[in-house]
Amino acid sequence: MPPSRRSGPGWTRGLLALAAGSVNAFGFLALGGVFTSVVTANSAAVGLHLGAGEFGAARPVALALLAYACGAAVGSLAAGGRGRLPATGLRGALALECLLLWLVAACWLAWHTRPDGAGRDTLLFLAAAAMGCQNAGLRVAAGSEATTAYLTGMVTSIIAGLVTEGRAPVRNAVVVLLLIAGAAATGALFRWAHHGAVLLPAALVTAALGLHLPAGRRGGRPRRGAAAPTGAR
Repeated sequence: MPPSRRSGPGWTRGLLALAAGSVNAFGFLALGGVFTSVVTANSAAVGLHLGAGEFGAARPVALALLAYACGAAVGSLAAGGRGRLPATGLRGALALECLLLWLVAACWLAWHTRPDGAGRDTLLFLAAAAMGCQNAGLRVAAGSEATTAYLTGMVTSIIAGLVTEGRAPVRNAVVVLLLIAGAAATGALFRWAHHGAVLLPAALVTAALGLHLPAGRRGGRPRRGAAAPTGAR
């Protein structure tokens, strides 16, 4: 099967939307009620806490914003390159995100799902950085219309399409539903299989990365004369 069908943007966006919902749910449930990629809500929360003089409450939310920005910067460089740094496309950004999420999983399990204050901050930073890496890498590699974790504009486009044209972009609606499904799955895991809740987003992003690996690295041998697969599409 051609690489464009095996590693098409639909499967990638679907897996990453599930992962985004999962990571945000994990951050909210396990890391102090902080979302890992909802920059608008986190920015408003920082302002709210600062205005109320609740500096301790503002700190983890501000940390998530900082981590997201750092992850977005690194993910953009990995996907698009700059100067002597080669562009690796979405594959490079997803590889970095995988590393961050599996590190979150390893620390969560090593701390027996009960990290202390510094441990929670570490996990929050890594998880939010992973989300920044995912969003920026996808944006650089696939264009500004491709998003999997910040959905305000996407929901707006769905409603605007319904009102003005009588139809909505189906792909956008699917991404929104998949993000909700990812959050729901992690919520269920957090309740019934506490130790495994953090494994779901790492596994989903690993699956997305697998779609963008060369055919020879997926266990198959490239056919003779077949065109060499490129990076992210």
